[in-house]
Formats: sequence, C-alpha cells, structure tokens
Amino acid sequence: MTMKPGQETTVSVQFSMHEGMGGPHKFTINLASNDPVEPSTALTVAAAYPKP
Repeated sequence: MTMKPGQETTVSVQFSMHEGMGGPHKFTINLASNDPVEPSTALTVAAAYPKP
C-alpha cells in the first residue's frame, strides 16, 4: 500500500487463541514505512481472552 503524507488507513488483524491461553495477553504488531524520521513503529494490543 502506498500512502501520501497526512493520509490514514485502518489496520485489521486477527488473533488465534488456543485452549489453555485464557487470561490477559499483549501482542505487538510492527508497522514498517519508508518515513526517514520514523521507519517503523510498534503497535501493542492488549487482550483478555476468557478463561474456560
């Protein structure tokens, strides 16, 4: 995807949790760009998967 300065977009992700992973979790998504000032940024997602 190519974006011009000032444009914005939506990032969609899916997480797959398996049995035994109940409780809080943090996932990090690394977003890369060609911005010379900030070539990458980390997006942290906190989720609480219900315990069975």
